[in-house]
Amino acid sequence: MNPCRYAFIPAGNSLFLRIEEDTFMYPYIYIFDRQIGTYGLCMMVGFWLAGILALRKGKPLGLKMEDLVIVAAMTFGGTLVGGGLLYVFVTYPIDQIIEFIRQGDFRFLASGLVFYGGLVGGGLCALLGAKISKCSLSVLERSVVPFIPLGHAVGRIGCVMAGCCHGFEYDGPLALYYPHSLTGLSPDKGYFPVQPLESVLNVGICLFLLWYEKKMKRTFELLLLYLGLYSVSRFFLEMLRGDSIRGVWSGFSTSQYISIALLAVSVIGVVWCRKSAPKSEASA
Repeated sequence: MNPCRYAFIPAGNSLFLRIEEDTFMYPYIYIFDRQIGTYGLCMMVGFWLAGILALRKGKPLGLKMEDLVIVAAMTFGGTLVGGGLLYVFVTYPIDQIIEFIRQGDFRFLASGLVFYGGLVGGGLCALLGAKISKCSLSVLERSVVPFIPLGHAVGRIGCVMAGCCHGFEYDGPLALYYPHSLTGLSPDKGYFPVQPLESVLNVGICLFLLWYEKKMKRTFELLLLYLGLYSVSRFFLEMLRGDSIRGVWSGFSTSQYISIALLAVSVIGVVWCRKSAPKSEASA
């Protein structure tokens, strides 16, 4: 593998990024001769972008920066643990996991992430962070939830770079080719652009949530709406995927089963919120 090298070229007081190859689909970039994975970089940029926008939106609602930092740190840790664990369980058989542990080989824990696992792990840790910081859940929901899909959209760009979470083989318009895929894809075959499509849908969900937030009446309503919208989109996006490591049972992937469960929870939750939950503090 000969990954693309990005060179910073001084020009006065500025630094410019120069691409030395004719394509940008590379799993690594090099900054001052240090190798950086584009998947992790995009994930970090998405997390950072969501955090900055959440703080900007939350300040008028009373969200303090130190509270958001605590919640963000807890969320980030929970995302890595939850996403990593779900990836492990859908990728490796239980007996193989036990054998890895018996041999003291824990490299499998750093092999990848699954979004739903990160969402659950990050969400639980965010609640813990809110309790520690004594941050209002209503304010946190209004500030953070609309930007979760935006951060996710940026993270999916990293999937394009690494060649993971790819679509089925496809040679039509907008087909993607992966000359340096980390997952061993053929550089001569085209694949459906499911990751960019998911990014576009996530941006759309973000814009819708920002619009709906002004109409929100109940705490957790916005979060439940996000879970419902994403679960529906993810269920159908899974039909366009071509990677085989996601775990498939009875014709449905792990993420499709989770999507069905989340959709049911979101529908029941919204109905319950509208009937009995207290009004959102920020709208009272």
